[in-house]
Amino acid sequence: MIVLRSDLLTGFKNKLFEIDINDVDGFGIALVDNKLICSFTSKIVKNGFEISGYIINTILYDCDRCLESFCNKNKIKTNLLLSNDPGITDNEKYEIIYFPDHENSVDLRKILLDILIIEIPFKILCTNLCKGLCPVCGINLNHKPCSCSN
Repeated sequence: MIVLRSDLLTGFKNKLFEIDINDVDGFGIALVDNKLICSFTSKIVKNGFEISGYIINTILYDCDRCLESFCNKNKIKTNLLLSNDPGITDNEKYEIIYFPDHENSVDLRKILLDILIIEIPFKILCTNLCKGLCPVCGINLNHKPCSCSN
């Protein structure tokens, strides 16, 4: 996702961006329609630009317990600071991106993918009540009980 300095200087509000993504750079994450959609607002701040908004996506997961595929819609709050000051490296409110004055554009694709990947849960479940698979016969216990002796 390329953002032009001229757009940042003009400012934008709730602007939609679409990023085409097939395999999220080898992480095995599948997005429905292979698109990452972002809604961002920008404003000029000291030493650069603030971009805030949401990464909106629908990820296709496989449940860790029952192995069924399911979709999960996510809306990730995102705050970026594009700064011309290389000394700014740590801030709890923003993801900092160095954006020197001589650059006319910035590619936000990698940082947005990083934010998306960080938000993926360690344990992926279709529901909190997922019963998983029978360890003996392998039947999905969410669909019907098995006749195996436990």
